Order: sequence, then C-alpha cells, then structure tokens
Amino acid sequence: MKDRKKRSGMVRQANLSTRLAPMVFLGPAIILLILISVVPLCYSLYLSTQNYNLSMPNRPMKFVGLENYRTMLLKPAFRESLGWTLIFSSVSVVFETVLGLGIALMLHSDSTKRYSAPFKTIMIIPMMIAPVVSATIWKLMYYPVYGVLNNTLTMLGINGPNWLGETFYAKIAIIIVEIWGATPFCILVYQAALNTVSTEMIEAARVDGASAGRVFFSITLPSIRNFIALVVSIRIADSLRIFDIVMQLTNGAPGSTTETIGTTIYKAAFRYYQVGQGSAGAFLFFIVISIVSLLSMMLMRKRED
Repeated sequence: MKDRKKRSGMVRQANLSTRLAPMVFLGPAIILLILISVVPLCYSLYLSTQNYNLSMPNRPMKFVGLENYRTMLLKPAFRESLGWTLIFSSVSVVFETVLGLGIALMLHSDSTKRYSAPFKTIMIIPMMIAPVVSATIWKLMYYPVYGVLNNTLTMLGINGPNWLGETFYAKIAIIIVEIWGATPFCILVYQAALNTVSTEMIEAARVDGASAGRVFFSITLPSIRNFIALVVSIRIADSLRIFDIVMQLTNGAPGSTTETIGTTIYKAAFRYYQVGQGSAGAFLFFIVISIVSLLSMMLMRKRED
C-alpha cells in the first residue's frame, strides 16, 4: 500500500515537472518579448490618442481620441508619401523578382553552374552591407560633378542628370539603391528553389522536343511559384518600410517629393515634436502593411488552389 502511494506521488511529481518545464524555459523569453514588444506597442497606441508635444515635456497630455488619426489622414504630405511608397514598393519588387530570377537561372544553367561560386560570393555583398552604408556609397556616386556615374556618362558624351536634385531622377535613384541591395536575397532564394525542380521532368520534356522557353513556363515556373510568392510577400512588406535609404540619400528632397511613410512619421514625431500624430501615423502604416500582406497571402493561396 505504501509502495503504491509512493509510486503515485512520484507520478504526480513527474507530471507536475513535465507541465512546469515549458513554463520555466519559455517564461523568461515570453516576459522579455512582452517588455520589448507588447508594452511599447500598447504605449504607442495610448500616445496616438493623446495631444503630446515632445518640445513641451512638462505640459500634461490631453486625450483627443481619434483626432490624431484624422489629422494624419488629412495631411497632403502623408497621402503623397503613401502614394509614393506604394509606387516605390511595386516597381522595386517587380524588378527585384524578375532580375533575381533571371540571374538565378543563369547561374543554375549547366554551362555556368561550375563557375558560379565566385559570382555568388560577389553578388551577396550588397546584402551584407548596412543600408545606411550602401546609401552613403551611392550618394557619392550620384554627385552631379564628382560622382562616378555622371563622369562615366560625360566620357560617353552624355550629360548626366542631377540625380538627387530633380524629383524624377531622385525617385529613380532610390529605386536603384533598393534593387541593388535586395536582389541578392531574391537570387539566393530562387537558386534554392531551382534545386527542387525535378530534373527528370526537364530531361523528359527536352527529349520530347520542348524548347527552353516551354520548359521554363511549363515545368520550372510552376514548380517554384510558391517560392516566388514567398519572396514577393517578404519583399513587399520590407520595401514598404523603407526609411534609412531615403533619409541618407535625399532626406525627402527635392522639397518633400521623395518622402515615404516612414520618413513622414519620423519627422512628425521627432522633428515637429508631435508624438501623438507620429504614433497615429505609425498605426495607420501598420494597417496598410497588414492589408498589403493579407492581399499577397490571399493571392498566393489562390494560386496554390
């Protein structure tokens, strides 16, 4: 009887230890995650409903409800930055996807596969450089007089544009820097995706006389479409959050024509000291990213079906 009670107590203790072990190991990580993520998020949501001017910290905050959201939505600068951010994201993601897939196919071909290792090392360098550093390098290259781009164009007999002084060329310059830095990520994912394509199906199609284009569109592309959808989803969410490249290259100039949502929110909160409006803009930005990400996921699921 005593042995049975002893065994029963040991079983209960073992079950209790089994239940408590995940809490003991995961507890500190969960607490840390709450402190660095959930608490600041909730505080930012609270600030978005307050009239709080950072230049007057001793002035008490005043509850204004959704007024900050209304103010940000009615600002022409915020709406213009939203439109430019969406255009920037669409153009850069399209070019990154097409260019990344093209380079990955070139490196994956039988004629270049054995020599592709050095090229892979060189092409991932842009991804390893911090965006601020790469933007600084490109800014030096964009200089109208001493920049390497305009000097090269001058040697070819072409008058180079004022890359960062005119709205159209400034936007093109930002897109180029983004493509240069993000395309290596696309190449790496597509190279891994191409390794999953069935070589037997490709060889069978070639034996049947299928052209290279027919093999690509009928076998290769359908086999890696999930990878493409994944890359597009990640790149859309990442490109919408562009901030450091714009701040370093143009700081929103000329005028405010290259301001993105991120730079507009930052300047509202820390340049004009309207922290409440900046917090409201950040949550509006979060809603935009959520909608775009949800739409991309729905399109990906539709393609899978």
